Amino acid sequence: MTTFVLVHGSGQNASCWSRVASALAARGHAVHAPDLPKRETLWTIEHHAARIAESVVVPDAVVVAHSLCGIFLPSVARLRACRLLVHLAAVIPEPGKSVRDQFTAEPAMFAPEWIAAGARWFDPTQRDSLAREFLFHDCEPSALPWSLGSVDAIQTQGLVVQPAPCTARPDTPSVAIVATQDRTLTPDWCRRACRRLLHREPIEFDSGHCPQNSRPELLADLLDRLARGESAT
Repeated sequence: MTTFVLVHGSGQNASCWSRVASALAARGHAVHAPDLPKRETLWTIEHHAARIAESVVVPDAVVVAHSLCGIFLPSVARLRACRLLVHLAAVIPEPGKSVRDQFTAEPAMFAPEWIAAGARWFDPTQRDSLAREFLFHDCEPSALPWSLGSVDAIQTQGLVVQPAPCTARPDTPSVAIVATQDRTLTPDWCRRACRRLLHREPIEFDSGHCPQNSRPELLADLLDRLARGESAT
């Protein structure tokens, strides 16, 4: 049995993990899915990492972070011993640089359409249509009501300009799962960042940005194989 800590991205709440959590539990694993605060505008990377670390109750836990929340993983590993860090369609932070620094250096990090849609997310009347277009475009129609109910944004203005507090990658083994149909983080950037920063080949996964919503059983299978030390292909 493995203990998984599943961290939602900056645009969702912990309910997005419910189907993956059930599938992992059916395979004999323990699962924690902390809900990060959404309105704490003064919270830093370290604050969020400390909240996540509260769920890392055993030293051989596998910690999975989605999307922007990949920036918290190195700081979590500094606070708690972990077996594996998993960046799921996630930003892989570069030591000493902010997400904005990374984007400035590599504008192809994010899809242009995603960047152009940024201001529209503040209009509540457009939220569902944007989520369908960028987050859940590969979801089955039956999964859309649940998926749309998981949309719940963290205040990220301060997080994206804060330099990554770790000056080096942690010793904890790390992998990156690249969502090959991602319309937010570009798959090519994720592949390059994995090779350059994690020094290993990325794991390709056929899904959009939120595989926990669109492919929960297949994602649970992949995470189960990673926990067992088996090939991810």
